[in-house]
Amino acid sequence: MTARHAPRPRADPASNAPAVCGLWSGPRRSAAVLIDPLTQRPLPLSLANTEPARGALLAWLAERSAHLVIPDTLLGQPFLNQVSHTPVVVWLAPSRLLEAIRFATGLTTRPLQQTAALLARWPSAAALRPFLRRLNTARPSDQLSLL
Repeated sequence: MTARHAPRPRADPASNAPAVCGLWSGPRRSAAVLIDPLTQRPLPLSLANTEPARGALLAWLAERSAHLVIPDTLLGQPFLNQVSHTPVVVWLAPSRLLEAIRFATGLTTRPLQQTAALLARWPSAAALRPFLRRLNTARPSDQLSLL
């Protein structure tokens, strides 16, 4: 008779962990996937490649205290100017590494939501987390706003 081992206890997700949203832009539309920290279920969203749509996404993420993960190629997009006015934390994933992962996993031919989900799960992957950079949106306190 062999002894049966008890299953390993799984670590419960931290109740204070933020939701994470990945955003990936295609030629006509963008895809966003929000990962809930408690259920780990993805919530896919599709939005137009317009500033109002992306601004609405930022407002929606701010209501949920969610973090946003984007490729660093989106760094110059005008919608990021609104980030300094919202409490959304934005993380930048290196585009070269992202493209290598997309190519190796076949995501280049898959729907946009698949890459957005990869970006949303990036902070929870121990091997990928060190490559994230936080977007610093704080202005120096002695700098006056022109707007």
